[in-house]
Amino acid sequence: MVDTELKLRAAGHPAAAIRRFAVDGGLLLLDKNTNTLFAYNEVAGRIWDAMQARRPEAEIAAEIAAEWSIPAARAQDDVRGIMTLWQTQGLLEGGERTAHPAPAPAAAPIQPSTQPAEWICTIRGAPISFSIAEELVHTSRAMFGHLETPAAEPKTRMTVTRAVSGEIALIVDGHERLRTGDPALAIGALFVAVLECIRPGVQWFALLHGAALARNGHAFALAGMPGAGKSTLAAGLIAAGFDYLADDLVALSSPDAAVVPWPLPLSLKSGSLGILTPRLPQLATAPHYRTKNMDARLLIPDARAWDAEPVALRTLFFPRFIAGTAPEVRRLSPFDALQRLLADRVWLGDPITEERVASFLAWLNDIPAYALTYGTLDDAVGLVESIVH
Repeated sequence: MVDTELKLRAAGHPAAAIRRFAVDGGLLLLDKNTNTLFAYNEVAGRIWDAMQARRPEAEIAAEIAAEWSIPAARAQDDVRGIMTLWQTQGLLEGGERTAHPAPAPAAAPIQPSTQPAEWICTIRGAPISFSIAEELVHTSRAMFGHLETPAAEPKTRMTVTRAVSGEIALIVDGHERLRTGDPALAIGALFVAVLECIRPGVQWFALLHGAALARNGHAFALAGMPGAGKSTLAAGLIAAGFDYLADDLVALSSPDAAVVPWPLPLSLKSGSLGILTPRLPQLATAPHYRTKNMDARLLIPDARAWDAEPVALRTLFFPRFIAGTAPEVRRLSPFDALQRLLADRVWLGDPITEERVASFLAWLNDIPAYALTYGTLDDAVGLVESIVH
């Protein structure tokens, strides 16, 4: 215990690369070294500010116990626990990630371990050649395969290959943009490269993970963790007459945070086909797709959906399907919405700047956000329709 206390006292001050942002109801920190945002609750915010003022740990714990009417021992455990977490996250002086290695030397030239598959697609009038490593080709080709134009002359060439080192590299027109060991990150970077190719000159406000639809010029996003039922709800809303804008990637342009269409095919797992096929008969003959060891079908939008104009995003929804539960809609605070977004995937630039974060926080303060809980698709569609007119 003595060693832990001494270590925390030594590390009980923010690292030089950490920036704090004023947010109602919580604490938001940016680690500029790792380009990472961290969100914590209001109690953590109080502890951080007291720690930054170099107040003793015992005094901080006593204040927390009095403010939230909890036992002194529990308050002391809470203070020590959050400070230990911050230390391991590299947010405090002496923390595990505050010492960053020198920049690595330039990566060795790519030597593909396998010959990538290659095909050409035309997206928004831009012919793009794709060369994708064998173990990654299934996902990417399923998403863009309906846009194939084999006879077109490509204007841009994109390669995703696994080098002999084991890393995955993304190469665009001969220039390496990314090297990573994470296949999901590689596919995400490929999607961003395609987006930049088909929308040249667009400045990006943020990229979110989710789906987006619109009605009468009112765009909204369905955000949240995988498995929440976003794609099924998106398909149900399409059947109800909503305009489909995007899935997997919700790209927002700057400065107005408009949704730029990214209408990938919706991957609908077999468990939802029974309720969706009567609403969308084309699913009966839709292409099969294997994802996460589960059978699915692809609801492929019309290619003209890529040409739609951006639509201002006015609402955030965080849906959650729970079989048998009554429908409920609950308004979220901006900080609640921020925590939910950060728990999944949000891109605010590389590097993330303090100005970009401040702009994103101001936007969240103005955007209504709702948690939707429901037990049937009809309930979910009804909840959305009650808010989006």
